Amino acid sequence: MDELFSAGALVELVRRYYPRGLYGDDPQYRESKEYQRLRDLHRKIQEDDATWQRFLQRVREQIPECTVYDMPGLPYDPSRRVRVYLPDSPLPTGEHKAVVAITSILAPVHILHASHEKVDLDEELATSQTWFPPFPPEFQPYEAKLDALVRDSFGSVRLPNDVLFTPVQDLQIGNYALGEGTLIHYLFTDNIW
Repeated sequence: MDELFSAGALVELVRRYYPRGLYGDDPQYRESKEYQRLRDLHRKIQEDDATWQRFLQRVREQIPECTVYDMPGLPYDPSRRVRVYLPDSPLPTGEHKAVVAITSILAPVHILHASHEKVDLDEELATSQTWFPPFPPEFQPYEAKLDALVRDSFGSVRLPNDVLFTPVQDLQIGNYALGEGTLIHYLFTDNIW
């Protein structure tokens, strides 16, 4: 993998967008140059939605047997996310199996994960399980198609697990205390499901 996408290089990158040693509820957090830089990038990306919309259209056309759900992450996350529900996943209740692609706005990188949820509205019960590569066999054909579409649409690099789960010692995000977050949280989202 290119040095640009090494764990060390990506840790330095996220430090440009998240202030060191501050919690999100500290008034200095929102006043920091890092937070301002991230907020400005969110605004810029939200104004230019055409590439993302073309990508979603390609996913719908090339994987027509699946339900495609655009997950609005901006401006909360530094990423965009799409859930591609496998054909045997009736919505809104039942078992939901999906392959999820998330593209970062901080760097030309993306991830995919598999998700399996069981929802029973009568029981008000939901359980879920998430996989990072390797995926269970039933998800793999959709993983391959979606990964190819992401790479072709954005020219991004898919990050391996060892990079994704690299701890970032001096930053805080969401419900994670200082030092508890990993690169996946800062590059993509602190809410993986």
